Amino acid sequence: MKIKCLFVFLIFITSYSFAQKPVLSEDFSFKMGEKYKRIKSSNSYYVASGDRMVAIKKGRNDMTIQRFSLKDLKEDVKKRQVIEDKGDFQTVMDLNGKAVVFYTVKDKAFAQKISLTGIVAEKPVLVGSDKDNITNDVGFKSTYGFDAGGRINKFVFKKSFDGTKLLVLFRIKTANDKADKIGISIYDSSLKLLWSRKVRLPYANKWLENEDFAIDNEGNFYMTASVFNSSAEEKNKLEYAYRTEVFKIKENPKEIIKSKIELPGKSIMDAVIGLDKQGKVRVSGFYVNNDNKLEMSGLFSASLDETGLVSSVLKTEVPTDIAQQYALKREERINEGTQDEKDKKDFENLKVNDVVYNDDGSLVILGEQRYVESFTTSSSSGSRTTYKYFYRDVIASKLSSEGKVQWFHRLPKYQTGARGKRSMSYINFKNNGKHYLFYIDDFTNLKRSFDEYPTRYFDGKKEFLYLTSYTIDDASGEVIKEPILTGSDIRNSRLDNLEVYKAATLPNQDMIFEAYDGKKNNLLLKVSLAD
Repeated sequence: MKIKCLFVFLIFITSYSFAQKPVLSEDFSFKMGEKYKRIKSSNSYYVASGDRMVAIKKGRNDMTIQRFSLKDLKEDVKKRQVIEDKGDFQTVMDLNGKAVVFYTVKDKAFAQKISLTGIVAEKPVLVGSDKDNITNDVGFKSTYGFDAGGRINKFVFKKSFDGTKLLVLFRIKTANDKADKIGISIYDSSLKLLWSRKVRLPYANKWLENEDFAIDNEGNFYMTASVFNSSAEEKNKLEYAYRTEVFKIKENPKEIIKSKIELPGKSIMDAVIGLDKQGKVRVSGFYVNNDNKLEMSGLFSASLDETGLVSSVLKTEVPTDIAQQYALKREERINEGTQDEKDKKDFENLKVNDVVYNDDGSLVILGEQRYVESFTTSSSSGSRTTYKYFYRDVIASKLSSEGKVQWFHRLPKYQTGARGKRSMSYINFKNNGKHYLFYIDDFTNLKRSFDEYPTRYFDGKKEFLYLTSYTIDDASGEVIKEPILTGSDIRNSRLDNLEVYKAATLPNQDMIFEAYDGKKNNLLLKVSLAD
């Protein structure tokens, strides 16, 4: 009897100590508004400026617009507005502090400004059209820096680096053996057209895979592309040789400025276009060795001169001792049975999430292991394909201005779901020499070390979850994992429905989220840097 009681007592003590609430990060504070009735929607977007915020929620045939005061995090119900959905809804953008809704009607794209303060939805403006047939797929692989929406896009909308200009991009239908023709339109923040062109790219579509794209603060267009050798039977990067080129396109002159990123013996795995603190356009990301294209082997950053040509390239391999250490830890997890031998390698399927350029010429590349798996089942009524989305480990590394690795981390997380991005992935910002990466995670991972295999977090599944931060010191590379809050801290709200990447962010780094209590109500949550 005593042994039985002792056993029960030990289980109780173990469970109690494990379930004790962790101490929340002292770097942040949070504030909640009052609950309000939830509006069902297929998609919601948030734009904040000053002390006002607007939430735009897409219904079946209309959009509901809610306007909030950020002083008390309350909705001004009298300013709620329902407007007709006039076409195929695309996205909402914060354009220079203003909310802009984009939708399409056949081969035309429209933009409509929504006031954050008054009950005003301005007259829609035509921002994209062409007499030629526009293809349903814009054809660029990148989803960096804009709302891709987890769908194939006929038009894409993206801001300049400083947020004052708008790019509208589309592609004209062309035969596979012909060069792609793309449509580029550049607008200012008032949606006044600055210039527009249709451009035929320099290589046939069957050998060209369009990658990332961007516009600089002057409204010049840039894109990267993988160019396959003419002997390639398909655009398969694992099987065939390719090189990466950068194109710069201006209103005038009409010539495309093209330049190759030289990485002898390497191929670019994923890279994005950005602007450094010295005002140079750069392409930065991950590369692979040509004898093993499955796994990332190094990092690079290419600088462009004012003409758009590549002027210099920094590149470095992942330090051998670090790569070996991660390989040994993976082997240990497999041997102890916590990780499947067939699981993805640490550096497979890496994508760039952000590049932070520092004043001293150094840069921090933040990536993520993310991929999609499809499953097709057949029955007497036909076949059905479903998709599973994975947002896994964070890769974070700092390169000096000379291209040396200052620090390198693989930060474990395992998020998976069946309905697109939703509450998965992470958002990040830098403040006072620290990088903060916010994501939703299972509470058991708070006590796991960086070498252990993480518990899976399932999007949309009600569990005991935390909004968590990986906090990295930019100078030293020291990293800690901190809990920010849990659902019980915000009136028992469900964090599995918190779309972290859609947070409305203010210049002072305040982040505004809309939380859901799992029943009939929402509330606003403001997470702020502690004073």
